[in-house]
Amino acid sequence: MYPIKFVPIMKEMIWGSESWEITCRPHEMGVIENGEFAGKTFAELIATSPAKILGTALAEKASDKFPLLVKIIDARDALSVQVHPNDAYAKLKGAADTGKSELWYILEPPTDGHLIIGLKDGITREGLSQAYENGTVEACLNRVKVRRGDIVNIPAGLIHALTAGVVVAEIQQNSDITYRLYDFGRVGTDGKPRELHVQDALAVTNFSNETGEINHFSVQKMEITAPFQTASNPQVFSVYTAVENSAVIETPSHTVILPARRSVFIPAALGAFTITPQNQVVTLLSTHAYY
Repeated sequence: MYPIKFVPIMKEMIWGSESWEITCRPHEMGVIENGEFAGKTFAELIATSPAKILGTALAEKASDKFPLLVKIIDARDALSVQVHPNDAYAKLKGAADTGKSELWYILEPPTDGHLIIGLKDGITREGLSQAYENGTVEACLNRVKVRRGDIVNIPAGLIHALTAGVVVAEIQQNSDITYRLYDFGRVGTDGKPRELHVQDALAVTNFSNETGEINHFSVQKMEITAPFQTASNPQVFSVYTAVENSAVIETPSHTVILPARRSVFIPAALGAFTITPQNQVVTLLSTHAYY
C-alpha cells in the first residue's frame, strides 16, 4: 500500500471548469497516476482487496459504491441556482445515485465576494414557487460574504450557487443529482435554455436554511509547519487535499509529492506515514467517510 494519486478528469462547462480529483464512477472513473498500480482504475484497485483499500468498516457494508467525490471547481461565471436531494428522496425517485451533501473550501473568493447560500428570511415554499412564476427568483436568494480559506457546508436541501470568479475545493457524496431552480436565462451549447427541475427543487428544499453538520463525511482543516507523523485508520480510508502550498507524503517504502490543489488517497491499510510541507507551511483538508 502507498499514497495514491489519480489522473485528474477535466470537465469544461459553460460556466467554467471542474477537475475531478478522486472519483469512482462508471463514466468518470479515476485512473491511478503513480506507483506500481499506475494505469489501473480505481474500481480495479478496490477489487484487489476492499478491506485494505476502503477499510474494514466500509468493506462490510452492503453497498459497494465508493462514497465520496472530490473536485476542484473554477467558476468563470455563476453556476445555476440549485439544490440536491437527500438519500431518502433520491431513493424515492429511483435514482442510481445517493442524495448529495457537499462542502466547499474557498481557494479564491468570488469577484463580488459573495456566494448564494440559502434563501432570504421568510421565503416559504409558496413564495418561492410564486417567484418562479413571476420571474423574481433572484430577489429571494440569500448572499453570503466569503473569504479565501472559508469552509461552507452545503447539506442536501440547501439552495446554493457558486458565483463568478470563485475557485473551490469541493468534497461531496458520490452523486451527480442536481435540481436546477434558476439559471439566469442562459442557454446551453445547443442554443436552448438549460432544463430546470423546479418541482423537484421545491420538494427537497429546506426552507429553514440549515447549514449544520453533514452526516456522511468529516473534513478537518490542517496547517502543517513541520513533519507530521500519523497513520491510516484500518476501518476507513482517508483523502488529503492540499489547498494551500504543497506537501511530501512519505511511508517507509514510498515518497509522494502532493502539489497544491491536488488530492491523494490514503488506503486504510497503509499504516504509518509522514506529511512534510515543501515550503514553510501547507494547508490540507483531511477527509473521512462515515461508516
